[in-house]
Amino acid sequence: MLIFEEHFQDNRCSWVTRDSAECSLCMDVSHYIFDHKRAGETYWLSWNSAEFFYERTNFHIHIVLEKAAGVEDHGFGFVWGLSDVSNFFEFVISGNGHYRIAEVKEGSFINYTDWKRCDRIHRTDAVNLLEIARVGDMVEFYINSTLIDKFPADKVMDVPGKNFGFIIHDKIKMRVHSLIITSPDTEKDSVDAPHDAGNSKLETKASFVEHDPPEKDTLDAVFADLKALVGHEQTKRHLFSLANYLKVQAERRQRGLKIVDTSLHLMLYGPPGTGKTTIARLVGRLYKQLGFFPRGHVVETDRAGIIGGYIGQTALRVESAVQQAIGGVLFIDEAHALAAEDTPNDFGKEALQILIKRMEDYRDRMAVVVAGYTDEMDRLLALNPGLKSRLNRLFYLDHYSPNELLAIFKKFCHDNGYILDPSAIIVLQATFEMAYAKRDKSFGNGRFARALFERSIEQQANRIVTHLRELDDYQINLILAEDLSFM
Repeated sequence: MLIFEEHFQDNRCSWVTRDSAECSLCMDVSHYIFDHKRAGETYWLSWNSAEFFYERTNFHIHIVLEKAAGVEDHGFGFVWGLSDVSNFFEFVISGNGHYRIAEVKEGSFINYTDWKRCDRIHRTDAVNLLEIARVGDMVEFYINSTLIDKFPADKVMDVPGKNFGFIIHDKIKMRVHSLIITSPDTEKDSVDAPHDAGNSKLETKASFVEHDPPEKDTLDAVFADLKALVGHEQTKRHLFSLANYLKVQAERRQRGLKIVDTSLHLMLYGPPGTGKTTIARLVGRLYKQLGFFPRGHVVETDRAGIIGGYIGQTALRVESAVQQAIGGVLFIDEAHALAAEDTPNDFGKEALQILIKRMEDYRDRMAVVVAGYTDEMDRLLALNPGLKSRLNRLFYLDHYSPNELLAIFKKFCHDNGYILDPSAIIVLQATFEMAYAKRDKSFGNGRFARALFERSIEQQANRIVTHLRELDDYQINLILAEDLSFM
């Protein structure tokens, strides 16, 4: 149940606006700007009325805010239970990575948590998500989707007043992007449904697929799988060259010799269906076997997995993907979609800004592999010099030739226990040559070969299903030219 929602598109909720030598409060595009201009041991408050959630057994408060400027060692954040400027509760963070939970009684601060360091806070001028969730008799406090403290509800919800809002200590400028308060539809819902903090924060978590390296993997196995890839001879040579370079650097590091500060980020670009995901997984395995990352896993996502619906949400989703990829590879497929030409105000720009910063911050803890189509990726790099400067290695994956497409089809057969009759090979060769000659930007390459394989075994099943018991294993596995009649 949505109790209160504010994205600051306008001032329909009547937040205070003013401009003076000491404090400025105003509405801008999609956020509320709160600028405390006076330095010293002072604080400014801005509040609104909310008499509709304090008595509930369960509720969830979600605040996205951004420190835009000002001092690093004083707090800014959320207040509740406010009756006047001397009586309220606060949950504040600082630009230098600390937080405080406190009650103010008659102007005196009673600290529940007294300026505790938290590595989940995005430091300096950055976007952060604060959450307060009441679950029965306890109230939980989260920073960027991580539980950092909890206290009995009878302490922090025994409030003197019912107002809520924002606070700034000392000279700081803050932007508030959103404030959302929700609660279960009924008290019965809240009792029957088990509490899952992760589920309540899905809107700030990236959507991805995680792929781990094989058990008992070895460097020789990685090289063997790389050699076994169909086509892309130039890319394979470049990857072997990169592997040799990294192997020497790893040996130098082990011997205590000087090593070159090396960026492990790279870009894969070319037509669709050319094996970019497969290569990204091989890169993760390679980095692990050379000792650069402990896991070598690959976190696979795309635009839909990291773009949010409002400012602040996207930054948190990118951060979620980055944190998941620590110790391995973050693979962003079709990364060119993050810079859509027809939507200049799209949140993809926000995602790229956060990604570029994390590529530098965590360059020794993870690798970012971006992938996409040729022209679109060229345009992405042209629009984002920061991204281009962090991608030292660009690997182009060209269309598969007809012979390579046939080899891919044969591999699908081998991996799944099927046998190609010579008559089927003739049909496939002609099909791939025609498709290659007519190819355009959307030609599917390996995906095209896979689709033909799946259709062929479906056709083969229709041919043999009525007399299965009469067939031996060879006949059940055999794909004939007639099984390709749909082409």
